[in-house]
Amino acid sequence: MNRRWLAGRLPDPAEIRHRLGLVGGDRGWRGRLAVRLREPALWCITRHSVAGGVAVGLFVGWLPIPLQMALAAVLASLLHVHVPVSVVMVWFSNPLTVAPLLYAAWRTGAMLFGEPSHAAPRGAGIDALFASLGHAWPTVLAGCLFLALCSSVAGFLLTRLLWRVLAVRRWRRRIARARSRAPIIRRGHRSLR
Repeated sequence: MNRRWLAGRLPDPAEIRHRLGLVGGDRGWRGRLAVRLREPALWCITRHSVAGGVAVGLFVGWLPIPLQMALAAVLASLLHVHVPVSVVMVWFSNPLTVAPLLYAAWRTGAMLFGEPSHAAPRGAGIDALFASLGHAWPTVLAGCLFLALCSSVAGFLLTRLLWRVLAVRRWRRRIARARSRAPIIRRGHRSLR
């Protein structure tokens, strides 16, 4: 993967700290997190750190909780993976996509628990709707955790595979360019292309 291309599209450390509200001289957990996010290893673009950042971001993005970006940054700093990638990968879960994601989690959780997924709420009115939502949360959370685990593992493996494929392609191009520039030996004399 082209590191310059990726570095040009990811937010820099100051922007991440600003978005997470870690700009001042805070004490307590915010100050410790701000100090932790100053480590250069968390911003270094390597195959392992980017793939780990993808996995952390995809896992946290499936969790139905607030402050997903902050949690992704904390987990990325604890696991020593790329912080901007983990924060950016959380963005797949946004106000436009949260309803389909929760529906997919509910269907997955119902499948895991063997529950009927088309059960209608009993009674009528808004009270019946909220009662059915209260009973659906364990199913939704189980589906969210299962999909978070599956998507983070798949994201990690696909990122590693894509990185490898692009590295091999770049290596082969470099060898082909070197061969085309090499002198050709014909019948005792050297000729250049």
